[in-house]
Amino acid sequence: MTAHLPVLQVVIPLLAAPLCAMVRHGRIAWGIALATSWTTFGIAIRLLAQVQAEGPISYALGGWAAPVGIEYRVDLVNAFVLVIVTAIGAVVTPYALKSVEQEIDAAKIPLFYAAFVLCLTGLLGIAVTGDVFNVFVFLEVSSLSAYALIALGQDRRALTAAYQYLIMGSIGAT
Repeated sequence: MTAHLPVLQVVIPLLAAPLCAMVRHGRIAWGIALATSWTTFGIAIRLLAQVQAEGPISYALGGWAAPVGIEYRVDLVNAFVLVIVTAIGAVVTPYALKSVEQEIDAAKIPLFYAAFVLCLTGLLGIAVTGDVFNVFVFLEVSSLSAYALIALGQDRRALTAAYQYLIMGSIGAT
């Protein structure tokens, strides 16, 4: 099971995002996001310990080597970044419940947590991927979910801010 930790670090939040979007109650979506953030934090700590003990980890998705296929690579720096990103997510998520309930319409709360988990997925994917193309893909995943997070605010200015962020992010990514 530990051989699959690099891919589980990305797949678990990727699967949790649609779960958050499908539930009707914000607290259930929060529970899914909370479990996901703490699970990814535990995986990141385990990956850091494994990299310290055994050296860098390479995981070829589908059995294809790096020039042709997708490779996840975790070295000491990547593992440390994973721990930092997941620690922030694990610390922020428990305290997000009340502020999200106050700031976001109740019907949109599950979508907020879906976008939050997708943003976490993108950031984790950037840290573990071994090629530039997938860095760009995960950058887009995290960026688009960040635009959605901004747009979910109750204030009318949130939609304008999200649109401006989308334009600036698109210009910056090209």
